Amino acid sequence: MSRRAALVTALLEALRKTNVLSVSMSQAAAVRIGINTTDLHCLNLLSEGPLTASELARRAGITTASVTGVIDRLESVGYVRRERDDADRRKVVVTLVLERAAVDVAPVFMPLLKAWRESLSEYSDEQLEVITDFMSRTQAVFQDEVEQMRAGPSS
Repeated sequence: MSRRAALVTALLEALRKTNVLSVSMSQAAAVRIGINTTDLHCLNLLSEGPLTASELARRAGITTASVTGVIDRLESVGYVRRERDDADRRKVVVTLVLERAAVDVAPVFMPLLKAWRESLSEYSDEQLEVITDFMSRTQAVFQDEVEQMRAGPSS
């Protein structure tokens, strides 16, 4: 095996292990917060900004019926609120309640963020640019693959 092939193999294995740990981290964080992993996933999506219920369902990969239960649970504990869409009053927009998330959710992830910042401090600006580019490309690959999987079996 060439050096490049070995490096690519090692990197792909590291990505696989990171994904496994990410799932474990989400499960542990959800337990700590007192919600389930789907609810935590939806909170994470809502941290990027308000979404309609149907858009939240689409991005989370769950049915619109399931997202209603998620929103009900998260609203009942104060993590989200429903609001009418100003542009289309028939639509409901779900908004993260930042104050509540800051109290209950953010502290669970602060140790992880601190550890990441510390580990990143060892890299030069140029190395951080390469890592950031790689992560952006990785996210694009994930997004494409998720869309392909949701579209159905490959031909």
